[in-house]
Amino acid sequence: MSNGARFYGPGGSYHFFAGADASRAFVTSCFQSDINPDLRGVEEMFMPKSTLEVDALFTAAEMKERVEQEEKYAKEQVYKALKHWVDFFENSPKYAKVGTVKREKGWETKGEKPELCQKAKDSRPVRKPPVREEKEL
Repeated sequence: MSNGARFYGPGGSYHFFAGADASRAFVTSCFQSDINPDLRGVEEMFMPKSTLEVDALFTAAEMKERVEQEEKYAKEQVYKALKHWVDFFENSPKYAKVGTVKREKGWETKGEKPELCQKAKDSRPVRKPPVREEKEL
């Protein structure tokens, strides 16, 4: 990154990106702790927090369906968030592709699943109650 040496070089404000795959950080915005490519568990940041009061308003079948919808949505959000940054860097004339990160086979499932950073945990929405249609009398 010779063009951006003052930003990406030693002492620069973005030095932590130099030579790193920061995929996780680009999704979570946790640039102090998540400079790595491991996206396992990141979808949790898009999963609503449950509360006993709201969860009690769902039947078991409704809750099962709601959680499935929430999981699908969360995975889509992770994909969209990462794709936004991939597209940004691919389409920006300021960033030239200089190589590809190579990893050993199966790297993405080795080791412990990273814990979601506090900032991402705090950004989680709260589950909303079910919407019921009123029946005509």
